[in-house]
Amino acid sequence: MAETVEQYMADLEMDEQRQWTAKFVTFMRENYPDFEEKISYQIPTFKFGKQYIAFSNAKTHFSVHTLDFELVSEMKNRLPNAKFGKGCVKVKFKDEDAIPVLFDFCREVVVRNQVG
Repeated sequence: MAETVEQYMADLEMDEQRQWTAKFVTFMRENYPDFEEKISYQIPTFKFGKQYIAFSNAKTHFSVHTLDFELVSEMKNRLPNAKFGKGCVKVKFKDEDAIPVLFDFCREVVVRNQVG
């Protein structure tokens, strides 16, 4: 079981999983270097205040997780091909057009949940 985000990425079995995870981890590190980076519930998680953004992989899709359930619901209009859980957006690896939309989603989670 991975103890660091780097170890999590190294342990991924599929290239698509590694590539997508690396893109989003890099995005978070570059844009939010002050957020706490850790493995939580066995997935890479970036915590700020009482909120978080986390990333997970399945065989065919990549997921972005957050506690901003309202924003997750709003994403249904922006990503009609995605699937949704209460607190996550699931995008098939082949849907690379979704990457910039998910980057915007991460930015919005941060803006809507800024502390202070």
